[in-house]
Amino acid sequence: MPRSTSSLPKLLTISLLLSGGLAQAADENLTYCHSYAGINFPDFRALWNDAHPEQTALSYKALLNLAAKSHDKTYLSELLSQIARTYTVRNQFNDADYYLSQTALYLDDAQASAHGHYWVERARLNYTQQHKVLALSALDQAWKFAQDANDDRLQVEVAIMQSHYDEVQGAQWMKKAQAIIATTDDLRLKKESNTLL
Repeated sequence: MPRSTSSLPKLLTISLLLSGGLAQAADENLTYCHSYAGINFPDFRALWNDAHPEQTALSYKALLNLAAKSHDKTYLSELLSQIARTYTVRNQFNDADYYLSQTALYLDDAQASAHGHYWVERARLNYTQQHKVLALSALDQAWKFAQDANDDRLQVEVAIMQSHYDEVQGAQWMKKAQAIIATTDDLRLKKESNTLL
């Protein structure tokens, strides 16, 4: 029987306590990325902390049990790809690769957005390891899946990464990102556009 959404913050708090209490718990003020089987899943983007990726990793790991029990392969794979990101930005490449390999296990049963997030993080890992050609190839895959998912936020993220990684077409990718932001119905994306661009 699905858990009610009102019990989610309490469940996350318990999970966070078990994980050492350093992770950030979801609360009523936190946005949710989607609902599955009666559970509202916290938006992993809202939990990201640039200054403390190790704490972000703890926050994400505290959600893993809930995500696994929900059988929502899209959210689970997106969460795993974001855990990989927390290791990439700390140059812990073996751990990043491990979590990306775990992500790949669930992609067959996940939506296009999950594939897009996987390829974004694969690109970030490749680029950080100085594998530029592989990074650009991964971003091409990410763009395809972001478009298939009709996910404006993911498309903007991919376009901005392309603008930084692709020396030849970088300006064109930035224009794509700006065009998406200008026409999106995602009010949060519009509000955050200054920090993204």
